[in-house]
Amino acid sequence: MYIWRMTTEAQLLEWKRSWRQLLSESLGRAFDAIGERLPSGSVKADDLLLLKAQLNEANRAKIMGVKSDKDLQLDYNRIRLHLLEWIDALETTDFEAIKKGVKPKGRGVLLHKIPRQMEVGKEETCVIRLAYERTIIADNLELTDAVEVREITVSEVMEAELIDANSEPAFHIRTYHDERQFLETGAYTEWKFYVEPIREGSFRLLLKLTVIEEVLGARERRNITWEEQVEIVTDAEESIPAGFAASGITLAAVDTISPASTAKIRSVMPGAPQEAVEDFTGAFEDVAAPQQPASPAKNPSKRFNLGRRLSIAASIVLIIGFGSTYWLSYSGKELQDAPGEVQKEPSDNEGVSPGYQPNDPGAKLERLKLSGGIAGRELIGEAVIPEPANEGVARFSVCLSTSGAVKRIKLAKGTTLANSEWLSRAINLIENWSFDAASEEQCGEIELSYLPK
Repeated sequence: MYIWRMTTEAQLLEWKRSWRQLLSESLGRAFDAIGERLPSGSVKADDLLLLKAQLNEANRAKIMGVKSDKDLQLDYNRIRLHLLEWIDALETTDFEAIKKGVKPKGRGVLLHKIPRQMEVGKEETCVIRLAYERTIIADNLELTDAVEVREITVSEVMEAELIDANSEPAFHIRTYHDERQFLETGAYTEWKFYVEPIREGSFRLLLKLTVIEEVLGARERRNITWEEQVEIVTDAEESIPAGFAASGITLAAVDTISPASTAKIRSVMPGAPQEAVEDFTGAFEDVAAPQQPASPAKNPSKRFNLGRRLSIAASIVLIIGFGSTYWLSYSGKELQDAPGEVQKEPSDNEGVSPGYQPNDPGAKLERLKLSGGIAGRELIGEAVIPEPANEGVARFSVCLSTSGAVKRIKLAKGTTLANSEWLSRAINLIENWSFDAASEEQCGEIELSYLPK
């Protein structure tokens, strides 16, 4: 237990000499010896706790197998150097007992979790934590890219706010925590804010902390602020489109088949029985072309018998199946009989335009559009993506690092191009793109449009 006595200069010099000697022998013993002399709750006692936390953290990493012996010794040397400088800076006033009232300011740890990208209308939970010790600041919290930790000046009583710092509101922010809370040793203090973006774009969130300390007998306040840039998008991640999409083309059966068409059918099924061809063509002759009704009223005499329709449809399916089987066997026979021909291996460019060549200049991104936070970024080097076999629009949500590399990419809402193989290949190619450098991570959209001009 610490018992306060007036510390003299001679005593302090002797203590420093003894602590330096211990420091060369054992870091743990040096920490314990210094801690016995410092009054609990003083600024220097808090500094000592932070240094001791670094030692414990290094030891845990070694025990868990994530730090080598070499790295551990480097950490020990760094902590010894900091502790030696800290000992040399000690003064007799650092050993005076703390008066009752607000605890003087000291060093602490700030953790804040604010997502860099949010979706319009979707509420996100933003977290702010303060503690004296780094070892407990992340307890019971899932660490993601949105989590940042830094050392700051703290006092026993702190205030925290999350503010929409834009000229026009971009966020709805609510919280159930008191703005002012106190800090205690061995625990963290937490504020949670529920943030809902209300419009698309790149906007600022202001993190404001207030240090409350006693100066000349009066409580004074000092503000510490940080700005976080948040990219707000309207598109959520969407799965790759599958199934059929409307093409805008209407198919209808004609009421008659010309002799020329009959000849073409015979050429597709060479050697087929004449009766099969006549049945195939006759089935289409029985189906009348659809007529637009002149009025809502229907004439019962023109109604098509449902049983007859089903019979004709079944006949068509059977004839087409017979013709396809015959044609495939006939074509296979021709390939086998053709001298000097080699069967072609399957192409690696499934899902792309048949005329695509890897170095074809026409396949370059002439229809590329960048929007959101990356609208002003410049693509570096040549980036080529093969044209898809079908028409549509492909949209991708991407985040670019400060160096210009593609950090994250996912398919965005609004993609109409129903070609899963092409979309998967495009994502793999875009991941290797490179853009010009920027001062911060930026997120936005890449759009590739393959619609007729």
